[in-house]
Amino acid sequence: MNFTRKALCSAISAVALGLAALSAHAAEPALTGATASGAATTASFTGGATINNGSSWISSAASSAAVDVMGTIKVALADVGRKGSLVAVVQVPGMGTYQMVSGGLFLPWNGEVSSLQPFAVKTLAASEPVTILDDLIGVNSGLSGLSFQVFFGYYTNNDVSTLAYTGSPISFAIAAKPAAGCPTNTTLSTGGTFEGKPVCMLSGTITSNTHLNANNVYLLNGAVFIGGDNTNSATLTIDAGVKVISPVGLNFLVIRRGSKIQALGSEAAPIVFTYDGEASATATTTGRWGGIIINGNAPVNGCAAGTALCELEGEGSTGKYGGNNPTDSSGTLNYVIVKYPGQNITETNELNGIAFQAVGSGTVVDYVQVHGSSDDGVEFFGGTVNAKHLVLTSNEDDSFDWTFGFQGKVQHAVIKQRTGFGDRGIEADNNEFAFDSLPRSKPTLANFTFIGRGTGGRGIELRRGTGANIHNFVISNFANYCVDVNDTATFTNAGSSATALSGNLKMTSSRLDCTTTFATSSTEPWTLADWFNGQARNSTGTADLTGFVNGPQVNAVVPTTFTDSFFDNVSHIGAVKDQSSDWTAKWIFRD
Repeated sequence: MNFTRKALCSAISAVALGLAALSAHAAEPALTGATASGAATTASFTGGATINNGSSWISSAASSAAVDVMGTIKVALADVGRKGSLVAVVQVPGMGTYQMVSGGLFLPWNGEVSSLQPFAVKTLAASEPVTILDDLIGVNSGLSGLSFQVFFGYYTNNDVSTLAYTGSPISFAIAAKPAAGCPTNTTLSTGGTFEGKPVCMLSGTITSNTHLNANNVYLLNGAVFIGGDNTNSATLTIDAGVKVISPVGLNFLVIRRGSKIQALGSEAAPIVFTYDGEASATATTTGRWGGIIINGNAPVNGCAAGTALCELEGEGSTGKYGGNNPTDSSGTLNYVIVKYPGQNITETNELNGIAFQAVGSGTVVDYVQVHGSSDDGVEFFGGTVNAKHLVLTSNEDDSFDWTFGFQGKVQHAVIKQRTGFGDRGIEADNNEFAFDSLPRSKPTLANFTFIGRGTGGRGIELRRGTGANIHNFVISNFANYCVDVNDTATFTNAGSSATALSGNLKMTSSRLDCTTTFATSSTEPWTLADWFNGQARNSTGTADLTGFVNGPQVNAVVPTTFTDSFFDNVSHIGAVKDQSSDWTAKWIFRD
């Protein structure tokens, strides 16, 4: 056994089968299926490398990150119920090719199919989740700076000639250990250290790829722009555990059209954006710096009819957004916490916690918290971006806002106002200047839990011609109302009556528990109570929540299920079913 082999073996933990299936929303990379004879197989393979249990997939990882390689085999129908041998092979250029055997050990492999050994033998189910590498940390194992290709598959009835496997590998690299000092495109601050780390500044416009590693803390010096406007594009990569700080004032980060942010945190090491005085923050601290603005090339509304390319201008001179690419990607936000943003430029020109401006569906947003914004928590200005696992806490204006034709999908969200502060849980517009502008806002939202501020506060206001499909909501503790629908254009879009609905404005499997359930007006064409009660599985009454977690009365409501693969079909309404499934527990900031 040579040293290289020892290094590899010591870096890889034992593999356990019977893991929970990978989250469908992670959009696992599909891997081409092949057989030992070279023919295609009806089995299918998905998976990838990840630092956060499959909530996003990576092609490279920091040397300090704990990398997993996970996959799912959709077993060929004829093989379900047969005796199956699961196999995996790891190629490390310059080091060799290794096969995983029982116990999670890796042995050199000569490339001959006849000599391939299984790491597990079992009766095959229709779907077999596997983990090939578990918590591989480059800096701890001597594997920094190397690339990896991983293949996996199975054969049946001890006959290796029946092998079906991933014809395309999972490919990823572990970065070299970063050198001491400030990364390219940052400069050392003269202000000393922050939390024991050097402080490196980002300033002005950055037009080449920039990688923020966890050796330092990073300071936003004024308005920082990544890339030009669909020119000189760049990617800002941020490693897990990085903290980005800002002095009090109009300091903010803008990802321009064509550029990307790859903020890849993890449950154990989220990425945090905050202000430099957070140590003295209190429960009422808000609005100490600008926030994050992401400009994309997805469609927006609000332009004159016939305009070939609809573009809008962001608040606070944050640049243009909008385009004709609904699948545009602005990168990834994964396990990211944004604290105390929302600095106002003027009373009518405000920055939000995160502004998604025409961001496309190729962007990954998962496990994101915005806390203590003086304006909105998140606002979607058009676009088609989807999101999961949002936590919006103590935001002073609206927690979740959309306008200008937003058509994304969002599931698993917590909205919690602070006592005495906060306006709407959701403020929803199509277009404030032209209520019937196209493309019309029509997001699909599922599994939200709202906890209002008790005195005052408004739950959901749907207005200015918006559409929305709303499912599995729990709305509680708003004094003014749980739900309001305003403006003739909104009602007309929804349907000709409370019982003759178009499908453009729906609400199902939802529980309302507010002092006033609906805002009512004698001038409206039909009552919200009739609209709500006429749809499936809606109810009013006690929302027995403990923190964000459902009680038995809420869990008794039968949820709506989905055919869209983005959505998880869960057995509950609201964001969190019970303590054992509380996805907020280990990573969010709590006052």
